[in-house]
Amino acid sequence: MRIAIVDDESVFRKQITESISSLYGKGEVSCFQYADGKELITAFRNGFELDAVFLDIEMKEMDGMETARLIRTYSTDIPIVFMTSHTEMAMEGYEVSAFRFLSKPASMDKLRETLMDLEKKLKVEEKIVLKVDGEEVIYPVSSLVYAEAANNCVRFVFTNDSIETRMKFSEAVTIIDSMSGDFFKCHRSYYINLGRVKKMGTTDVCMDNGDDLPISRSVASSAKQKLFEFIRRTGR
Repeated sequence: MRIAIVDDESVFRKQITESISSLYGKGEVSCFQYADGKELITAFRNGFELDAVFLDIEMKEMDGMETARLIRTYSTDIPIVFMTSHTEMAMEGYEVSAFRFLSKPASMDKLRETLMDLEKKLKVEEKIVLKVDGEEVIYPVSSLVYAEAANNCVRFVFTNDSIETRMKFSEAVTIIDSMSGDFFKCHRSYYINLGRVKKMGTTDVCMDNGDDLPISRSVASSAKQKLFEFIRRTGR
């Protein structure tokens, strides 16, 4: 997801950018910072594509409302999230179809809720939400290469990251299945993403991150059948 952060206070631009980035897995969100509305409008004029705009209302040169009106001349549906400490501005925001209002400074809970609602609106693919050091981190399910049972924990291996969290393996499988039908249990300890398979033999499978995983003898034939079905269905 590509998000513009527009605020004339550099401290707040950095704060909201870091907060958004901390909620996502590596490389899954890009924040572009703009010091005022004019910089953002120039980006729109040059054809720069964005998924959403977080826009401060109270800026010195071109305020948020004026900026939003100009944004609407380039895009009638891009979600605009206004950031303000003055809730009385909310009514005016409806004139430019504001998606949401966040108070400054925004709480992590409200920010997380806003981002999840943004993804629903944008129909962004399903996400896995995991707790890391007490904080929730978001990963697209397609970036999950496999899940591995590890004692009383589950290790989620993503394309650019891996997270180990305390939960039952059966619980992890249920969570993954609720979001995607493209995973297969090739072994009692491994649940693999068929879209991330590089090569499959009769006793092992090589994933596209280079990891070789075992295949149980009892599911070897069904594993290949599932992979062939996936390839036929997706045209991979």
